[in-house]
Amino acid sequence: MNKRIFGTLPSGTAIEEYTLSDGAAEVSIITFGGAITRFVVDGIDVELGFPTLEDYFEDHSHQGALIGRYGNRIAKGRFTLNGVEYKLAQNNGNNHLHGGVIGFDRKVWAVESADDTTLVLTLHADDMEEGYPGNLDVKVTYRVTGYALSIEYEAKSDKDTVCNLTNHSYFNLNGCGSGDVLNHVARIFADAYTEVDDELIPTGNRPEVEGTAFDFRTPHAIGERIAETGFGYDHNYVLTKKPPFPIAGYSLSPAAVVTGDALQMTVYTDQPCVQFYTANFLSGDRPLLKGGAVKHKHAAFCLETQEEPDSPNHGRAILRADETYHTVTVYEVKPK
Repeated sequence: MNKRIFGTLPSGTAIEEYTLSDGAAEVSIITFGGAITRFVVDGIDVELGFPTLEDYFEDHSHQGALIGRYGNRIAKGRFTLNGVEYKLAQNNGNNHLHGGVIGFDRKVWAVESADDTTLVLTLHADDMEEGYPGNLDVKVTYRVTGYALSIEYEAKSDKDTVCNLTNHSYFNLNGCGSGDVLNHVARIFADAYTEVDDELIPTGNRPEVEGTAFDFRTPHAIGERIAETGFGYDHNYVLTKKPPFPIAGYSLSPAAVVTGDALQMTVYTDQPCVQFYTANFLSGDRPLLKGGAVKHKHAAFCLETQEEPDSPNHGRAILRADETYHTVTVYEVKPK
């Protein structure tokens, strides 16, 4: 395990970077946002990301970061729990996105332990922070096993609350700065997706993917039908449960497979859904990505395992005070 100071925040807090490896993959993570800064296999860094801490602090695209307390959108920035309405930041138009103005991706995580292959990060979120009820204690374990990176999430609250944790890595299997991902071939194990309105809020319908641009049950290029979506993919897929597979010490179902020129990624999870996002809003000259690459539309894809968007307004994604939130996702990247 290699540890170094990645940079210093304006507050004076030093941010550390830990590099984990088990011989095949090498993954680096910083304590600011728990962000993955590098994911290298066969000399190819498939994670976008930035070269400096100042860049991560300046940017707000959630590059590689841990997302919470609730990943994705909550309609109108409000939900009702136990008869009480909670109002959250409306930081995405009229809606709440990815935990608010200062979500978990903007926090400094504490290191509980670290060794050559494993990094355990913890975070405490106060009651009513960003409008959410309950003091929430979170633990995230990153572990590299061969070609696989596992992310194990745990959380407990002293009050009933909502919780939906994920990671917002931007991947390009040909490497950061190699161009767009429209020629990557994707397969998503989902028979249905979540229909959304113009603000990307679920309408309540879950159409079948068959006969639509959202059908990735048979592998095909990401760009093959993307024009039919309008702006690009930013949709939640309701996963069709596949038999669990032993991977990195867990038993998980495959959610998606994406293939680049030389590498292939398989995502395994116990979550019911995955958000497939093709970096539609990635743009701007500053900050530059690693290697001086410019951010641009479709430069990467994201596969964010999760509960369905706006679930708190439909009685789901509730974490009771006497329960432990627990979920695992594995990203395996290996030569195809």
